[in-house]
Amino acid sequence: MRLLRAFFIAFLTAVVGCVVAFFVGDYLTRLAHVPEMEGQRGMTVVFLCAPLGILAGLVVGIVSTILVRRRGLAGFLVAQGWSLLIVCGLAGLLVGVPYLLSDKPPRIDGKRLELQFELRAPATVQIPDQPDGYSIRVSLYTDNRQSRFAFIDWSAITKDAEHITIPGNVPLLTHNKTRSLLASIGNEPAGSQFIELKIPPSPTKQDETWSEWIFATQRADLSPVPEPDRFAARFRVRSAD
Repeated sequence: MRLLRAFFIAFLTAVVGCVVAFFVGDYLTRLAHVPEMEGQRGMTVVFLCAPLGILAGLVVGIVSTILVRRRGLAGFLVAQGWSLLIVCGLAGLLVGVPYLLSDKPPRIDGKRLELQFELRAPATVQIPDQPDGYSIRVSLYTDNRQSRFAFIDWSAITKDAEHITIPGNVPLLTHNKTRSLLASIGNEPAGSQFIELKIPPSPTKQDETWSEWIFATQRADLSPVPEPDRFAARFRVRSAD
């Protein structure tokens, strides 16, 4: 009878642990800025966080059953209650402690910020009449790591005799010493170029004005970019709220 009670308590606690782990994992992966690219964040939640939640629920349920010696329905309810309370307490710690220690998004006047940019490419660069996320891609690199893809305003792309101008924006989620844009047009390696951004870790109101045009200096493979092929960008920060 005691073995059967342990089984049911461990099973129910594992189910709750799995459900809670989905929410905790979703929060922690967002807090850690795990990339969405190719489903990395979703797979982390499903294949790492959920199994850990199940394992934690099983262990907590078994230990609670062993420690609670009361018999009958009262003993079952007490052990189950303690199990669920411990699982929820662990979830609260896993959410609260990382939040307190995490790098919060920079703000101006209490408002979150995003980076607004205009990417300028030579007119010789070919883009389709209806661009998509594969033909034009811009991602923000922070401290030399890819952090987030930018939103491209396809309807606002303009062309003239010398340039193609591509506007977009991307949220600023952390305080970083170095930031850069990796702009990729087409599928050729030569079409991916780094543009270094001169933005302080904590932007101020002075950074809400447009910068000068900054030219790319190297490709994605770190080779230099010939002057006629260089991309350029100008940027500013603005409220994301």
